[in-house]
Amino acid sequence: ATLSAPETARVTVRTAQGNFEFVLGELGYGSVRSFLDGDAVVERVPAVTKVAEAGAEQHDYPSVVETRGGDLWYAWQAYRERGDSIYARRLRASGWSQPERLTDSKGDFLGTALGEDAAGSVHLVWSERGGEDWNLVERVFEGRSWSAKSAITAGAGTNIHQRVASDSRGVAHMVWVAHRGGKSYVAYSRFAGSGWSPAQDASGPGAWAPDLAPDRDGNVWIAWDSYRSGSYDIYTRRIAASGDLGPIQQVTKSQRFQAHAAVAVDPAGRPWLAWDSSGVNWGKDWTHDSPYRATVLYTDRKVSVAVLDGGEWKQPKADPNVSASVYLRRYIQLPRMRFDAAGRLWLVFQSRTSVANNREDYWAAGGRWDTFVTSLGGGSSAWTPAVMLPESVCRVEVPYDLAAARAGGVLLAWATDNRPFAAAGFAAATAAGYEVCLARMPGAGPGQEPQLEPLSDPAPAPIVMHPNENADVERIRAYRTKSAGRELRILRGDFHGAGDGSVEDYYRYMIDAAQMDTGIISDHNMGGDVEYNWWRTEKSYDVYHIRDGFTPLFGYERSVAYPNGHRNVVFDHRGVRTLPVSPEENQGKVNSGPILYPYLRQNRGICMEHSLATDQGTDWRDNDPELEPLVELYQGYHANYEYAGAPLAETENYLVRIHGGYRPAGFFWNALAKGLKLGVQASSDHISTHTSYAMIYAPSTRREEIVAAMRDRHAYAATDNIILDVAAADGERNYMMGDIFETRTRKVRFAIRAAGTDAIERIDVIKNNTIAFTRPGSGKEMSFDYTDAAPRQGENYYYVRVLQVDRNLAWSSPIWVKY
Repeated sequence: ATLSAPETARVTVRTAQGNFEFVLGELGYGSVRSFLDGDAVVERVPAVTKVAEAGAEQHDYPSVVETRGGDLWYAWQAYRERGDSIYARRLRASGWSQPERLTDSKGDFLGTALGEDAAGSVHLVWSERGGEDWNLVERVFEGRSWSAKSAITAGAGTNIHQRVASDSRGVAHMVWVAHRGGKSYVAYSRFAGSGWSPAQDASGPGAWAPDLAPDRDGNVWIAWDSYRSGSYDIYTRRIAASGDLGPIQQVTKSQRFQAHAAVAVDPAGRPWLAWDSSGVNWGKDWTHDSPYRATVLYTDRKVSVAVLDGGEWKQPKADPNVSASVYLRRYIQLPRMRFDAAGRLWLVFQSRTSVANNREDYWAAGGRWDTFVTSLGGGSSAWTPAVMLPESVCRVEVPYDLAAARAGGVLLAWATDNRPFAAAGFAAATAAGYEVCLARMPGAGPGQEPQLEPLSDPAPAPIVMHPNENADVERIRAYRTKSAGRELRILRGDFHGAGDGSVEDYYRYMIDAAQMDTGIISDHNMGGDVEYNWWRTEKSYDVYHIRDGFTPLFGYERSVAYPNGHRNVVFDHRGVRTLPVSPEENQGKVNSGPILYPYLRQNRGICMEHSLATDQGTDWRDNDPELEPLVELYQGYHANYEYAGAPLAETENYLVRIHGGYRPAGFFWNALAKGLKLGVQASSDHISTHTSYAMIYAPSTRREEIVAAMRDRHAYAATDNIILDVAAADGERNYMMGDIFETRTRKVRFAIRAAGTDAIERIDVIKNNTIAFTRPGSGKEMSFDYTDAAPRQGENYYYVRVLQVDRNLAWSSPIWVKY
């Protein structure tokens, strides 16, 4: 219930445990009063309006603006039955208008942004997919009705993360992320009467998540983050009222993770920036046997604030993170800032307020995140106690909006998914129905000038793990081999990269920290088989399909206990819903094969077992070589599943209990001994990063050809950017790893080539589950031929294992030869 009463009103609360009372005026925003020995607490929060409530549609991605004439506009997008719609509502003195759908038919949309131009027209901008491209479009409310939809951007590429803001003259300014030539840029445009100006590159390559804020003179400050220096740093730039671009300023220069820039400009014209940060070596090498070299994707987050004062970047002495309760300070993230009409700075952020699995190794699954608001100008120029917005629980990095309110204070727009307090377990529900909300934090008078000090950006010196990584990546991307008359390249992927933090964190890691070429988000049944989770994940595969850059496939993890096993499911096309797991299948009362294989065959999919010799693995009771061509031989989160005692593998006496108990029947050699035709790849699983590579030999980056190459087992597993090329020739034809052939000669020649990232210690040729030949190492690159001197009659299988001095490994898929 919402209470409307004078400040002097006394509220009495009666409960079975006792009664208590308080005076409204005694409750300030952010203060908490405790009663009944702590069993009851009272906190003042802003009144919430649900602009669109849960129902048949899932409401998300809100934006808000208040016009100079006093109208409040609210826009959002909504999902239903494989499509999105765009909506808008207006609040006037007479009340709210009915929601108006601004898209004629459902489509694939991403994000809304609202702004007002000099004529008082309201622009609603969203990103819309057409084919493989995402372009910005808009409709404009010109006083009585909305204009027809018109394009702002056109052509090949992805245009997303749009933000709009208006200056004091009424000129509307917009920034967004534009992808061109495999790189991302901050694009800038302004609307000055007749249309949007041609987009300008305002950042240079490698930009993420821009924000903008105009000053009173019509200049605009933009801010973004970029990985161009080998870690995420914050950058800003001033665009003059004339349109001239000022110099780019790099605000942070440490090797920590520093991202999600927000910008606001105070009445004196000074730009203020906020961002969130984490540790050094973000997304670099993390395994369970070496967990201290890197910062995992969702270790923690802290917010920093800085201001350009007198030509020098400074920071308030007051720490904004302290505005939140102590137990919330591990994750303070995703800041947004605005100055209100009185000149007070408001800061909004998101914090994880509870979690089902509070793991020491930072797996964020099962969490609940809420949105908080604070302002600068409390006692001694500190941040006011942060107020949690009611009904703001949602996913990590939920989109929300912040705008100055003409009546004072700020307007806040956000989405909530009404998720329950989750029970532990990967199959727990993650969303109960999305709604979009609005609230106003009333003005609290002008903010006091805070005490400032020089900006501090300390960071421990990171462990340098891959000094030649960029050169290694360039080398492996340039490598070519030929098979069956086709030229093949190596595509580096990860098909077990779970969404431990946000979806954006996953793509930041894949595109920048690991420089991958392909992969999937392997969340368990895409978040408990919830349809909207599926839709958002599938959409992300198209949003981040970057031409000449990154090509995600479509898929998820289907999690079934031993002996059926966990599998990662992969498709080359969008639109296949998750396949639920019944209790009988999970308990092993029925086999997965007769359930899963028809689904894969119907939808042109493949699957890959993982965590093989564990309680999440299998005893190899099912297999279809057309549908299950590869296994995850190694994962950085756990171990190598080649055979007991193999390099980086477990034994009965050496267990790393990550995936439950030890199930030796699941080792890869047992599958080969049963005659199964399985190639290999390596992928990460939860938490682990940068140590698991699924290497796919494919003719191009087309999704269909990547999946076809995986179906042909033209793949190998590696723990680093190691090149491994294994071919076979019988005098009549040439073959490559993963191939199956019959020959009339007993002199099949295997050509083996390896190019390591460190000195090679040895290369093993493994035949029929025995080490048949070992070549000692001789530098970082080795090439040699091997011929089996005594092949047995019938079928033999061979694969190659490379072991480097630094313990990094690579394993080829087998080649099966029938003599």
